[in-house]
Amino acid sequence: MKNKWFANGKLLITGEYLVLHGAEALAVPLKYGQSLTVQKNKSGLLQWQANAPGGLWFTAVFKLPSLEVLETSDSDMSEQLRSLLLNVKKQAENFLTNEQGLTATTNLDFDPDYGFGSSSTLVYCVARWAKADPYVLQQETFGGSGYDIACADADGPVTFQRTGNNRNVSRIDFSPLFKDQLYFVYLGRKQQTAGSIKSFQKEAVFEKADIQKITDITREIPKTKKLEDFEALLNEHEQIMSSVLRQPVVKELYFSEYQGAVKSLGAWGGDFVLVTSRMSREEFIRQMHNQRFDIIYPFAGLVL
Repeated sequence: MKNKWFANGKLLITGEYLVLHGAEALAVPLKYGQSLTVQKNKSGLLQWQANAPGGLWFTAVFKLPSLEVLETSDSDMSEQLRSLLLNVKKQAENFLTNEQGLTATTNLDFDPDYGFGSSSTLVYCVARWAKADPYVLQQETFGGSGYDIACADADGPVTFQRTGNNRNVSRIDFSPLFKDQLYFVYLGRKQQTAGSIKSFQKEAVFEKADIQKITDITREIPKTKKLEDFEALLNEHEQIMSSVLRQPVVKELYFSEYQGAVKSLGAWGGDFVLVTSRMSREEFIRQMHNQRFDIIYPFAGLVL
């Protein structure tokens, strides 16, 4: 018997960092994600194989039920996975206790360096497998606000707000009239979410007014009918977060001569940025390539 689960990848359009403190955020699930397939075997072991677009990414073999690592291609990753599985057992005590043996295979649709949610999609799938709460599992392992878990099974864009342990997730219509002029461009500098959050908690300076301003922008963005209004909101968001994080906006760093708007997504400084354009698609891609940004997704080609 084979069991299979799937989770969507994600991008955070607004609310980065301040979503941890109650700001309402706009997030989009992606057409790419991660699946987990589990089959029984008679080995007495949990045999794990992770695949990414480049092929086999990671393997590990765990003893059951102790989850002792017997073999692995990457000791750090196997310890992270073991920690994840042990944390699941806190919610689901019988998880992996009476199994004769299992083969677990994950298939990631995107490069794990992209920041599309290789960790959150795994958390969601494992939680579904164990019939556990993915939000609780994420907090016990990788941390974060939970917006990525909300995206994992969403069928379209959502707003997400966390107040204490309460989460408000609302499905919204976010398909801009000018979406053909929106692109996601990869900066090629993978950011680690946990490290970015720790740095934020240590160094950021913000007030309740900043949280409210970000919430207001989140609510206004889906209503915009004109690209210039959309760009103004993106630029305002960037300036607020630049002040909070005490960092220059990404446009100053990498796109100083560019005419359109450029907005950081999620952890500042490394993963994808949202870029607006008034050029033809061919001209835009050529300009990005000239700046050595080779990985580009049109809005409609990425957002679910």
